[in-house]
Amino acid sequence: MSIGLALTLIFAPAVFWIGYAYYHDRIKPEPLVLTAFSYFLGFLSGWLCLHAYDILLPVLGIPADPERMPGLSLEFLLYCIVVVGLVEEAFKFLPFLAAVTRFSDFNEEIDGIFYASACALGFASYENLFYLPALTGFALYGRAIASPLSHTVFASVWGHAVGTACVRRQRLWPAILRGVGLAALLHGLFDFLTLSPLLRLFSALLLLAVWLWRIRTVESLARKQMPESRMKRALSVSDSDSVSKKLNELK
Repeated sequence: MSIGLALTLIFAPAVFWIGYAYYHDRIKPEPLVLTAFSYFLGFLSGWLCLHAYDILLPVLGIPADPERMPGLSLEFLLYCIVVVGLVEEAFKFLPFLAAVTRFSDFNEEIDGIFYASACALGFASYENLFYLPALTGFALYGRAIASPLSHTVFASVWGHAVGTACVRRQRLWPAILRGVGLAALLHGLFDFLTLSPLLRLFSALLLLAVWLWRIRTVESLARKQMPESRMKRALSVSDSDSVSKKLNELK
């Protein structure tokens, strides 16, 4: 595989999905520099996660390749949910919690989904940088497309839960446990179904269901932004009119 093709398959999906996120957040778009920084944090967390696997899995006696485990077993399901789903969602979430939620522009509920998606895309890009060179054919292009989408969709679950709690000044721990726990469960089920040839169709249906939830949630939050932005514009127009009147009176 050429370097040009590899870079295209790694970064083009990320650019596409970030553009897709900006389309839904177009009423009050996030600063591009913060989006890029969130993507970088996700990329770094992907590097940390894979290196943590290299260190911890041999120590714990857990196989690094889930396909070596018996399929359609409880052991395999728990592996997918805990070792894959929980660990990867936690590594994506930690930089989001530590840095992204402290952004001054993180002030609307939709921002949780937006920045979680940026972190997830960075994570997926590093994963693909690691895995794609060893793949060919359908597996190569399938992973290049599916990995950014799946990571983005599942990260949106905790992004929405924690982002809403932050903006509303609610307790974070219940939102963290609920959001990361549900995302890990969905992520693990998706991997379990994907790696089981007889159930692969259901993995696509699961991903589609969560994606539709994300679309509906983002559109709902975007509609909430519209009255607020119109009110601010109206207030600014009103203020400018009052200033003009006062200037005319002085004349």
